[in-house]
Amino acid sequence: MHNSVLDFYGLSHMPFSKTLSPDKAFATQGFKEAYAQLEYGISDEDFLLLTGPVGVGKSVVLGALIHHIDTNRYTPLYIRGSGLSEGELFKSILAGLDREPPRFTQTAKRMFYAVIPDLTRKPIVIVDDAQEMKESAMMSLKSMANFTADSQSRITFILSGQPELKARLKLSQFLPLTQRIRLFFHMKPMSLKETAGYIDYHTSAAGNPAPLFSDSAKADIHRHSEGIPRVVNTACYRSLINAVVKGVKVIDSSNVFFENPSE
Repeated sequence: MHNSVLDFYGLSHMPFSKTLSPDKAFATQGFKEAYAQLEYGISDEDFLLLTGPVGVGKSVVLGALIHHIDTNRYTPLYIRGSGLSEGELFKSILAGLDREPPRFTQTAKRMFYAVIPDLTRKPIVIVDDAQEMKESAMMSLKSMANFTADSQSRITFILSGQPELKARLKLSQFLPLTQRIRLFFHMKPMSLKETAGYIDYHTSAAGNPAPLFSDSAKADIHRHSEGIPRVVNTACYRSLINAVVKGVKVIDSSNVFFENPSE
């Protein structure tokens, strides 16, 4: 079926894929603003915050940042926050810096504070799904950025997560951390115009410059997806496959496929 879709629509690769190269991301206004905040902040800020609903494109922004980052100045490290404990946080950073993490948390802490000041490239630690970190890990973040020998920022943490992360940071125990976050951005879903542009961009980038979705289909997809790129991808991907089976060259409202396994 994969080759049938490519042949039928004259495509070089399957659009709306999960494996799109970071340098080919569709730059919505939200993407541009989020990327600009992060790119600007990594040089001098200790903490940066990126939030937004599931599937809105946070990972795309982070992927683009990692792809374009100056590796002569920075070392990007990606860590999943799901269930992350204090010890795992220290050890994950050390491992990402090619240091063998010690077994015990206190030893890992001492190694971390000894290693960071001597690095020639600043670590940029991206903690994705940060709302799922254990309290001990989140509580330790503020002290992990404290290197008081000089005013230079020695490490930057990018905390990325769902709206629950913003709510969690309002808790009193995290106030010292929250007060250190000067640059933050909350990503919102795409507008109708952006959704239509997003759909055309992906089919054009895949090799067919002619619109494969009608204006009415794009409007229906936007309404169904509420402008969430991940949901747009799924609807368009399944609609393309469904349309090939029916022999439909331009997908209109009657051929958009919205069903999902939970329905």
